[in-house]
Amino acid sequence: MSREEIQKQVAEWIEKDAIADAILDALEDDGFEVTAENAQKVWLDFLGTELNEGLQGSVDALAEKGEILYV
Repeated sequence: MSREEIQKQVAEWIEKDAIADAILDALEDDGFEVTAENAQKVWLDFLGTELNEGLQGSVDALAEKGEILYV
């Protein structure tokens, strides 16, 4: 399966509503105004600063447990 085909498959099961709820909950829990503009700022900041590090940490942890394999 090509990378493009895998990307499409993965995109189908990413839960947009769960991500949106988590962003809005984070704003609300910390006492910030829950707006689309604030949610977008949080999401874009997360994408740029934390997503890659978090994903790499998950990859490393799963590899250590033998749940995913190296090529």
